[in-house]
Amino acid sequence: MSGNTSGVKSSWQGQLSSPGQRLASLCQSSRLADLTITFAGHDKAIKAHRLVLAMSSPVFEAMLYGPLAEGLDLNIHDDPPEAFEWLLEYMYKGQTHLPTVPLTVQIYQLASKYQIEALMTLCSEHLQATLTASNLPEMYDTAVLLEDSKLLRHCSQVVNHSPTAVLSSPEFGHLSRSALKHLLQHPLHITTEVVLLRALLNWGRCQKSTTSLRKVIMDFLPMVRFLAMTTDEFVENVMPAGVLTLEETSAILMNIKEVRDVPLPTLCCQIREKRLCYDDSLLRSVTLHTLHRFPRSKKSARGSIFVHSSQEQILIMNMRVVGTIQLGKLECKAINPTSGIATVNVKDGSGNVLHTATTEGSVVDFEEPVTLNPDASHSVTVCLEGHWPRGEMGDFMAAEEEVRVEGKMAYTEGRLGSVTLFFWSFN
Repeated sequence: MSGNTSGVKSSWQGQLSSPGQRLASLCQSSRLADLTITFAGHDKAIKAHRLVLAMSSPVFEAMLYGPLAEGLDLNIHDDPPEAFEWLLEYMYKGQTHLPTVPLTVQIYQLASKYQIEALMTLCSEHLQATLTASNLPEMYDTAVLLEDSKLLRHCSQVVNHSPTAVLSSPEFGHLSRSALKHLLQHPLHITTEVVLLRALLNWGRCQKSTTSLRKVIMDFLPMVRFLAMTTDEFVENVMPAGVLTLEETSAILMNIKEVRDVPLPTLCCQIREKRLCYDDSLLRSVTLHTLHRFPRSKKSARGSIFVHSSQEQILIMNMRVVGTIQLGKLECKAINPTSGIATVNVKDGSGNVLHTATTEGSVVDFEEPVTLNPDASHSVTVCLEGHWPRGEMGDFMAAEEEVRVEGKMAYTEGRLGSVTLFFWSFN
């Protein structure tokens, strides 16, 4: 006879069709529980099963079944209850959908503490995928503490590309001293030392120390290149902070003005050069494509026309950027002179030439970075002898992380060329 007898209540085991469902139903349940977990400083008590915890963690196995087993009660002193509850969800239900970054950081630390390697990998990969300049400080402590080389490598990329955003993050003050020291080993491609100074002052105030702000940040003051500041930057930002003595302030200020024979204070960095480093390894790129095919009049010719070097052709117009960038080079297949060289001009919105470069091929290298600011429009023109796309100017919009570029670009139906900008961005 098969099936349930009418009127007989099914057991909880019978209501669940798989071992996985039955195990999940026991999560934080008193059914068959043989362990009570409490948290120091909290009233919360959780029922659990020693076997499940021991199956998931060699640390729990030793704590619950080893010679020093703590019996049927387990008091947790340092673990955040919310993160520990998520850990139980993982053990009982195979939960893999990680929560917010701050909670994931706590879970990652618990996974390391209890040697749950698969969960450590899951947390690390999740943090790498969600890493931004603004939330980096939340992750950096854990990356340094757990010596997570992959996460640290991702953090380094963000610091190198967006140092200003990292140093200005509201979470920067929560870095531990060791993590801050580690982070400051990066080159920090910032436009002004004021950015670093403000970050250190913010960090120092967040420590809520009973000692003076100077003492809190003393170890890091020698990393600030005071001599790379302008007089106005020093007077407006360093002097009001009160972290230097009157004698130190006077001596550094005179050295900024290059007054001879004035000894520098021992805490003052002797480097005068700004930090910006236009290294090719830090170049980023964004490719511009026209957004769609445009309707063309019958009079508009397809293909290309032959132009002479005396004729200036517009490659890009009304180009605007979100976030300041320094243009290093430009690549466009339309720049292909039949003979001689091509001259490429980058202009501001008024038509003034910001920079000129020449090339014999499709790649144009600028000798010095060309700064494109977000509050202005720019254009790129080309003078060459050879074929040039014949058609309208098509709209484009492209983005690379926090950098966005939009404007109009030379467009020909049937020849959807593209332009690639190679740039540095230290926002």
